[in-house]
Amino acid sequence: MGKSKAEVAKRVIGAEFRAALWAVRHPGMVAVPSSLAASAWQFGPTVTGIGVGAVVAGTVGWYRAHPDTFDTVAAPWLRSWRRRWASAYSGHLWRHLMADCGLTREHRKTKHLLYPRVVRVRSWSPSVDTVTVALVPGQSTRKFIEAAESLAESLRAERVAVERHRPGQVVLVVQRDEPFTEIIPAPVMPLDVEDVDLSSVYVGETEYGHDWREPMLGAHFLNAGATGAGKNSIGLAKARSVAPLIRDGLVKLWVCDPKLFEFSMLEPILEGRYANSPDDCLDLVEQFANGMEATQRRMKRAGVRSVPVSREYPLHWLLIDEIGSLLAYRPEVAHEMIGQLSMVASMGRATHHSLDVYIQEPSKDVIPIRDLLPNRVCLRVNSASHPDMVLGDGARERGAIADQLPAEESAAGIGFRRDQRSRVPRRVRAAYTSDDDIKELVDFVKSSESDSPNLRAVA
Repeated sequence: MGKSKAEVAKRVIGAEFRAALWAVRHPGMVAVPSSLAASAWQFGPTVTGIGVGAVVAGTVGWYRAHPDTFDTVAAPWLRSWRRRWASAYSGHLWRHLMADCGLTREHRKTKHLLYPRVVRVRSWSPSVDTVTVALVPGQSTRKFIEAAESLAESLRAERVAVERHRPGQVVLVVQRDEPFTEIIPAPVMPLDVEDVDLSSVYVGETEYGHDWREPMLGAHFLNAGATGAGKNSIGLAKARSVAPLIRDGLVKLWVCDPKLFEFSMLEPILEGRYANSPDDCLDLVEQFANGMEATQRRMKRAGVRSVPVSREYPLHWLLIDEIGSLLAYRPEVAHEMIGQLSMVASMGRATHHSLDVYIQEPSKDVIPIRDLLPNRVCLRVNSASHPDMVLGDGARERGAIADQLPAEESAAGIGFRRDQRSRVPRRVRAAYTSDDDIKELVDFVKSSESDSPNLRAVA
């Protein structure tokens, strides 16, 4: 007698076809063992072993000889592979995780449990995994959002953020731990000009324990962060790191400080280049832009296209705090200021005129010149859309969960920066500069200046 429709409906795909489907989805896991087996059969185990040993030795040599490129290029892929296949993201461990967090569904006909499937794991940093997951039919993104806390506890992670990737897929951003557990002290001020490299200025530390350095020559910065995120730590750390150049007139610091107190302690060393009201800030920005045009005319008369930093051609560094409040003051003020800043951002590179802008709301409606500021830092923000606005599309999926950072004083200065060599965001923390550290900076800059008229900064 033939089987009934109910009995036929309860049949599932055969094991051999499930294995074939798995191999198609994960060709690397099939190709590598197959290649090694074919090599051993063709050339013998000795030659194959030598080849494998050479690859391992080369990888170890790369790791030891050039950590920066290894951490940027090789480490994310090796770490992703290990976490994909030797952690809770694979096999029965993943199925148990989904079942424990209530993220399975029962097939209506076969009554078999359906599990969300891991599509891809990327570990761009040691502390953050991004896991792309295919939903089972009838499941929604909201189900994962509601289970985020349970997932974090089950994975022994600090937090799990969930966002929709595409129809039928979600991305889990898993922060495994907090790499910054202590406040980073203020940068030690170099004593001499020769000790400062304007192409690599110390700001803090990266999640790898390396120095976080940023260029100041030919660079324009956009720094975003909510109130209390520690944005001013970035500017003050840079100021201490280039203190000898400020003292000797090789770096001219300009400050717009609409909050009246964030950078007011620097006023004694600014020689009048300080403003704290919207109208005065507009005047200061106009002076800055006019100075750039004057430098362009001098360079044209001298017949030069580029010049080294010197007292004659210093680096002019304009720091604008809370630019959003300035642009919201009056439409005519905002229009004029945006025009001046756009001109500087477009043409200030050759004349050593650099913008350093700080903002809470990084949307283009608030700051239209956002795309003209290529060097980006995103500290703690209030919206899940802000990391992508600041660091580029897909930054949050790559681990820049700046909206998930705790709103605590102990976490001030922690955020993400966009790596210049790739689209991968790096977790960083700016050094903390206290009031006493600012006073020390002011006293240092006000100390006796060098008598040499031909000082040059290392560029």
